[in-house]
Formats: sequence, structure tokens, C-alpha cells
Amino acid sequence: MVGFGKKKAATIRDVAREAGVSIAAVSYALNRGGTIGEEVRQRVLDVAERLGYRANQSARAVRTGRSMTLGLLVPDLNNPYYPALAQSFERAARRQGYTVMLIDTAGETAEEIPGIRRLEQHGVDGIVWCQTAAHDAMSPTDFSIPVVIIGTPIDGVDNVTTKDIDGGAILGRHLIDMGHRRIGMLTAGAIADSKYDRRSGFVEATRAAADIVWEEKVPFAVDLPENARAALARRDVTAVMCGNDLIAVGALRAARQLGIAVPDELSVVGFDDIPWAGIVEPPLTTIRQPVGEMAEAALTLLLDRFAKPDRPAHYLKVGVDLVVRASVARRMP
Repeated sequence: MVGFGKKKAATIRDVAREAGVSIAAVSYALNRGGTIGEEVRQRVLDVAERLGYRANQSARAVRTGRSMTLGLLVPDLNNPYYPALAQSFERAARRQGYTVMLIDTAGETAEEIPGIRRLEQHGVDGIVWCQTAAHDAMSPTDFSIPVVIIGTPIDGVDNVTTKDIDGGAILGRHLIDMGHRRIGMLTAGAIADSKYDRRSGFVEATRAAADIVWEEKVPFAVDLPENARAALARRDVTAVMCGNDLIAVGALRAARQLGIAVPDELSVVGFDDIPWAGIVEPPLTTIRQPVGEMAEAALTLLLDRFAKPDRPAHYLKVGVDLVVRASVARRMP
């Protein structure tokens, strides 16, 4: 029988010797720090890759006080928006040498804070929190490590969100331009109206030219509750604005079950541009959020917070775009 001996792992000294640089230069190159030139940095990275060098993260954690692990807390991996965001964040973090620990709160807003605490207990260096409900009573001192929120801002905590007011207004103007004057709304019950920017933008944009005939509060889910189905069944609106694409997909399904033709009898719009939006029937008109850009921005804020713990909080807003598909029809006067 042929035996397989364990290959000796390359060390940082091996990389330094092969690249013709100091151990400190190797450390700078691998950790993206120091003042070495780009040519030297790339040479070190190439040698490390060729030798199969892998940094000892446990030793690094003891030496630097960093675990090189980040936490990501998302509300529901059944919503295609969040796997896309998680993938973008993990890839960006990996490029910076970090591993990501993920917690899915399965749609339970009451599990968000306990999820943060579990990540803290596991020793992650920082957390990106995809928040679904406002926590007005919280402040930066409630966290033991840096936190960046994607969602509703908390005063003093770094935040990334989209220009939801603009997105809501764009949807409202689109429906007005397409001739709709009687509109229903299916919005998220988990978000207070005062914090619900996409709703506020939509209401303001339609105020002068259309009537909001009804608004029903629903979960961020495909399965619409009876109050939403009953509102659709009244057939007293020509268009429905949905708080996100999952709700909009639920509205398309409910309309089909009720015998309401979309878009001939009822136009439907969503928000997010999840992967399903382009493959449902009819394809969904919606607002596209730049998921990759948001993930990169959240990571940048987190890494910047590590470097500058005492800087003021930054609040970043990224732009959105209207994606026009077949779920909206022109309403003739």
C-alpha cells in the first residue's frame, strides 16, 4: 500500500525568502497594510499562492486581537434578495481576508437583537445587520463591536440604504404616466409609516394626480393574508404598489386565482428586482436596488470603522433604477 505523507506547510519565512523580501514586507502584503510598493505586494502574493502559503488565522487572532471573521445577519434567506446580498458581501469580505459567519432570523424581527448577541459571543470583529424593523431605542453603545446597518438607520450607527424615497416616487410617477388614477397599496406591516421611505415617496408622488383607494399591511412574503386578497377581490383599483417584490409576486398569484387579468385589468409594481421578478408571468415592473454596491459599501464602512473607531457615523444612500416589464399596462381615459 502506498502511503501519503503530510506535506510540510509553507511558512511566512519561506515566502519572504522566495520573494526576496523581509518577513515584515510579506506581512504587509498579505494584510494589505504598510508602505510597500504595488510591484512588491503583487510579487509576494504570487509567491504565496505558488507555495500554497496559508496564514494561521488563530495565531493572527492572538497577535492582533482580530478573528478575521465578520458577522452577517439577514432576515430571510427565502427572499432571493438576501442570498444575492450575502453572496456579494461574502465575496467582498473574502477578498479582504475575512471569513463570514451568517445568521438567518427566518423573518422573526424579535430574533434580530439575539442574533447580534450570538455573533458578538462568537468573537466576530464586526457585523453587517440587514435590518427589517426600526429599533429606535438603540444606540452605538448597545453594541460591543462595530456594526453597519443595511436598512433603517439608527442614530450614531454606520448605515447603508438605497434612495427609497426616490424609488417610491419613480414608481408613483410611472403609474401616473401610464394613466392610473385609482391605486391600491400592499405595504409591510413591520415598518412604521414614519420610517417607510419607499411608501412615503410613492404617496407624495401620486397625491395630486391619483387616489390611494386602500392600503393593506402585509408581511414581506408571497402568501398574502386574507385582508390583501379581499382588497384585490373588490376590483376597485387599476394598479397596486407592493412594498417589495415578494409581495408583488403574491399579488400576481392572488390576482390569477381571483380571475383578475394582469396587466389588462390590474397593473402591479414591486420593489427590489429580485431574480424572480424577470421570470414570473407577467414579468414584474419594479425598482432595482444595486445589491452588490450595497454589500461593498457596508464592508467598506466596517473596515473603515476598524481603522478609525472614533469617527462620526456615516450614512450612505445608493441610487435606484426603474425596471419596466410587462406587469403594467397603459390605462386609457
